[in-house]
Amino acid sequence: MSVTSVVRTSALTKRFPGGLLAVDGIDLDVREGDLYGFLGPNGAGKTTTIRMLLSLIAPTSGSIEVLGHEVNLHSPHALEGVGTMVEGPAFYPYLSGERNLMIFDGAGSGGPKKTRRQRVRDVIDRVGLHDVGDRPVKAYSLGMRQRLGLASALLRTPRLLVLDEPTNGLDAQGIHELRTMFVELVREGTTIMLSSHLLAEVELICTRAAMMSAGRIVAQDDVGNLLAPTGWVRVVTPDLERAVRALQDGPFRYLPVDAHTVRVNIGDRPPELLNKAFVQDDIRVRELIIERPTLEDVFLERTGHGDIR
Repeated sequence: MSVTSVVRTSALTKRFPGGLLAVDGIDLDVREGDLYGFLGPNGAGKTTTIRMLLSLIAPTSGSIEVLGHEVNLHSPHALEGVGTMVEGPAFYPYLSGERNLMIFDGAGSGGPKKTRRQRVRDVIDRVGLHDVGDRPVKAYSLGMRQRLGLASALLRTPRLLVLDEPTNGLDAQGIHELRTMFVELVREGTTIMLSSHLLAEVELICTRAAMMSAGRIVAQDDVGNLLAPTGWVRVVTPDLERAVRALQDGPFRYLPVDAHTVRVNIGDRPPELLNKAFVQDDIRVRELIIERPTLEDVFLERTGHGDIR
């Protein structure tokens, strides 16, 4: 089955006046149906990249293709099917959220005027602002503004949704609600590119991810591949001494951890083989845990410095 890219960049570079190289020759590949996590610490170049994708700033060099169109050449067409929430949405502070969205929709969503109010109310309900009423936006919390920004991005039923730190300002419940919504939107046919410095957020819901550090892409793959088993298993046993003696005579490397735990490197072998060997020697196994890296582990391995926050 062929894979359709909805965002593709080639050697994309942005150098600002004064010589600052913010984005250094990156090749992004966001595929149709992805819930794509765009990861990196603050200052890594994520927002600069997104602003180039959306034709808000011009690249120094390289090419950008969005929804099959070259952004540099045909930006209006490329962005017709794109919903965005970047760097905090701006609204009229003395108007209600609904009124703001009515104005936004009337400015060019392309939907019929007679269904405008219903479309607005539908997206307000979807982002959890149905109980706000006529409260002016200036009285909204940061989290409520984020929800309203997401509502404005959804108003045009986009094929591609580009979000920059969408859970900023939300409490734990709000974050959970948005994560659930993102999964539902992808299931309904929307591709999502989600920029975040929150590794756990991406690890929980994203299907593919890219990691950015100092302007460069250090990893880009399916999340399942990035989090593939390390080849180590952690064995918890009340018979540690006997387990270690058995390992000494076998093909596995091992590292005792504490009085009841040993780490064993099984490589590509199935963990059942190790468990079977212990059972045959009457060595009791309470737990056998396959070790997998976190996205933070992957980031640190690829960059060799500091954490992502």
